[in-house]
Amino acid sequence: MKKGKFNLFALAFLGLGLITIALPVFSFAQDDESVYSRRYNRRDVGTIITRLEQSSDTFRTDFNTYVRNRSVSNNDRSRLTRIVESYENALDGLRRNFDNNDNWWRSRNNVQSVMDEARQVNNMMNRLSFARRLERQWNQMRRDINTLAETYNLPRLDGTGGGNNNGGGGNVPSWAVGTFYGRNPQTGGTITLDINRNGGVQITFEDGTTFRATMNGTNLNNGGITSRVTRLNNGIRTTRTDTGERIDYFSQRSGGGGWNDDDDDNDGGGGNVPNWALGRFYGRNPQTGGLITMEINRNGRVQITFEDGTTFRATMNGDRLTSGGVTSRVTRLNNGIRTTRLDNGERIDYTR
Repeated sequence: MKKGKFNLFALAFLGLGLITIALPVFSFAQDDESVYSRRYNRRDVGTIITRLEQSSDTFRTDFNTYVRNRSVSNNDRSRLTRIVESYENALDGLRRNFDNNDNWWRSRNNVQSVMDEARQVNNMMNRLSFARRLERQWNQMRRDINTLAETYNLPRLDGTGGGNNNGGGGNVPSWAVGTFYGRNPQTGGTITLDINRNGGVQITFEDGTTFRATMNGTNLNNGGITSRVTRLNNGIRTTRTDTGERIDYFSQRSGGGGWNDDDDDNDGGGGNVPNWALGRFYGRNPQTGGLITMEINRNGRVQITFEDGTTFRATMNGDRLTSGGVTSRVTRLNNGIRTTRLDNGERIDYTR
């Protein structure tokens, strides 16, 4: 009997303790609701939500159109549009809950969800470079989002950001610092990579679109995508950790990579080029259909010029052509030549 009474007493004491602990939290929540209910009314809050719904619809349409016309992969395009879509879905959920409750404060959890999704969009807009129209739209929408946050006593969105040393950049090896030029594997267009010693990275595509990224050590992070950066002769190679996609970049620090302007000798492994492979040849870019001009010299120096005027330098030794770490076999083709990549078998036919 004594044991039973003790257990009953202990249980009651424990329950009383839990109630005591919960009381301050419940009291604070009531205080917040009381204070903010006097400061704002349901109509004010509803106006803010309606304004956000309208601006988010316009922003999503313009954003999707902008990203669809940019030179990004399908995976990256889907990832970016999904961030905006999740934000808009959270807004829709807030609207439904708000309309179904007479007490607007009960929608506070939905507002928190909106803030969580809006923070993802905000990070994206701060980190990457978009059209000024989109940036203006987001800046206006962010002001309304922060007004909504203040209404529900929630933290505001940060309006700062950027692509220099923001997000873990720094400790970049000296061989990876500078300006590098590569080819977009989806379109064949030029990608310019500017890497600063402090870890700020700017990525510019052939249409002028600019993205900002960060580099920490040999890890390059661009919008949540991480690539490993390795040294490649006088350039670099980026290898995505999720898909394994590789892009080779040439550096301008020694005349564009491959060989040096001030050295007439065979400094890049080139030479012993067969007579039928000497001269100027013309081919077609298999990605874009644009013209490629290739000039092969007897000393093994090769200059490759694309349709947009971008020039890369490579070397040829015997029948092996090496460009940025990629090796192709060169064979005779009537009065021209054929290059066949050894890694993926891609062939390009050139004529004189």
